Amino acid sequence: MLSNEDFLHIFHEIKNSITLVNGSLQLVAQKHPEVCNFDYWNEAMSEIHFLKNMVTQLSATRLCSQLKQISVNIYSFMNQISASVHAFSEEYFNFEIILEENLPLVYLDPHLFRQALINIIKNAYEASGNGNVPVRIHVFSKGSLLHIAISDCAGGLDPAIADSIFHPFITSKAGGSGLGLVITKQIVECHNGTIACESRLGDGCTFTITLPILQEVTQS
Repeated sequence: MLSNEDFLHIFHEIKNSITLVNGSLQLVAQKHPEVCNFDYWNEAMSEIHFLKNMVTQLSATRLCSQLKQISVNIYSFMNQISASVHAFSEEYFNFEIILEENLPLVYLDPHLFRQALINIIKNAYEASGNGNVPVRIHVFSKGSLLHIAISDCAGGLDPAIADSIFHPFITSKAGGSGLGLVITKQIVECHNGTIACESRLGDGCTFTITLPILQEVTQS
C-alpha cells in the first residue's frame, strides 16, 4: 500500500504536469486564436480542467483537510443518496436501498461521504449496463459498526485487477482515471471506517463499508 508521502509525491508530479500542459495550451491559444475552433480543442481543454480539479480534490481528500463531521441520521442521508442517484441515472434504474429498523446515528461529513457512495454506485450503474441489472444498497448495524453494502449483478471484476482496485490508476473502464475508488477509500478511512470488495466472477460485486456507531441512540 502506498504511504502518505508516496501519495503526495504522485499528486505533486501529476498536478505539475497538468499545470504545464494547461499553461502551454493557453499560450498557444493566445498566439494562434484559430486553434480554439479546431476539432476537439474544447474537449481537450475540458479534460485538462477535469484532471486538474480531480487531482486537487484527491490531494485534499488524502489529507482529510475538508472533513466536517456531524451527527447524521442515516435514514435522511440515504434518502438524499437516492435522490442523487436518480438525478444522474437514466429514467429507469433498477436501484433499491434497504434500511433496517432502529439504525444508530453515525458521525460523518455528509458531503464527502456522499461522494464516496456515489462513486461506488456510479461504477455499479455503468457496469450493470446503465441500470439494466439490479443494484442494491443494504444498510444494517452489527455490534459497534454500521454496515453499508452496495451490490450489483454485473458479472464481477476481471481477476487481473480484482486485488488492486483500490490502488491508483487501476481501472477496467475505457477512459477511466483509476482514481475514483482511491478517493472513496481515503474518504472512508478519514471517517475511521473500512471498505472491502467481494467480487463474484460471473455474478457481480459487493462493496461493504463499515463505520463506527456514534452512540447507542436509535432513529425513527
